[in-house]
Amino acid sequence: MRRILFLLISLFVLFIIFFDLKNGTIPVEENPAVPASALQTAEKKTYKNVTVKQGDTVLSIVHTSKPLDDVIKDFEELNQGVKANEIRAGSTYKFPVYKR
Repeated sequence: MRRILFLLISLFVLFIIFFDLKNGTIPVEENPAVPASALQTAEKKTYKNVTVKQGDTVLSIVHTSKPLDDVIKDFEELNQGVKANEIRAGSTYKFPVYKR
């Protein structure tokens, strides 16, 4: 009787190992996880067109408490091919508008 019980338990353990290796124990989600930063970029960014005057910088025009890196990234996304530190006086650019 002991041998039969040991054999059944061994077969059950082997079946569990086989099932875990074949199907896995962690359920697969239908929708993959999306980082919060990706959701933020998916939103439509609001902007305003501003003609730059002598001495203006991106940060002086935007007037926000957001981190400088975020402001620069948003500015460069709105103005493809323009670096934030290379804006020219007299030119018109799109500047991001943030809710306060």
